[in-house]
Amino acid sequence: MAMVAYSPLGRGGDLLNEPAVLTAASKHSKKPVQILLRWQVQQEGVVAIPRAERVEWLRENFDVFDFELAADEMASISGLRVRNARFYVNEGYDVPEWDANS
Repeated sequence: MAMVAYSPLGRGGDLLNEPAVLTAASKHSKKPVQILLRWQVQQEGVVAIPRAERVEWLRENFDVFDFELAADEMASISGLRVRNARFYVNEGYDVPEWDANS
């Protein structure tokens, strides 16, 4: 079963300015949005469906398959808990273990 991330960038954009995201973006010459999308799709069984208001943003969203985040980068981003930015799970569905206590 795959988990679908309908709002993969969180709420309010707070995740885009996190040091772990910015460091990975600089290392891979990518935008913070691309780092967050890569973090999602690099996990087994996760599908990200980001919204894109502009054609250039849509192109950027697809440009996440030419690099891979290192294990320490994945762990750093997985550990983020930012005010007003969390992953939402629809009620009535099982909550993944990593999000059970948020």
